[in-house]
Amino acid sequence: MRKLINDYVYVFTNSSANFKDVVDRCIEYWMPEPAPMILLLSAIGKSFVKQINTLSENEKKKLFQHVEEGMHSSDRELSIAVATGLIESMVTASDEDDQLWKQIEEHLGIESKKHAIAWKNFGQ
Repeated sequence: MRKLINDYVYVFTNSSANFKDVVDRCIEYWMPEPAPMILLLSAIGKSFVKQINTLSENEKKKLFQHVEEGMHSSDRELSIAVATGLIESMVTASDEDDQLWKQIEEHLGIESKKHAIAWKNFGQ
């Protein structure tokens, strides 16, 4: 399982120094234990939202497609971590900014968007 999550995270860390820094800090914080997957993906989600306006359309497309692939993973633990860590943190980080939320929503894949909207509407 650790290899699967490492491979999944690698796509983000390989695309941006910001992602790499966030992941490195999370890993260092939890050492010597492995960083909890949900918290690691949550840190990536928050970083994604912070830097979304600096990413090219191709980078956004690639990364949002990767998020969607995580939702479709045959590994249930990974797909749950993507939903509850990465996607939910993106929604929460954009809560006070409707324009930012619209930008995120328009790039989300079908399953990612379904979960994001459910999370956004939770408790309303």
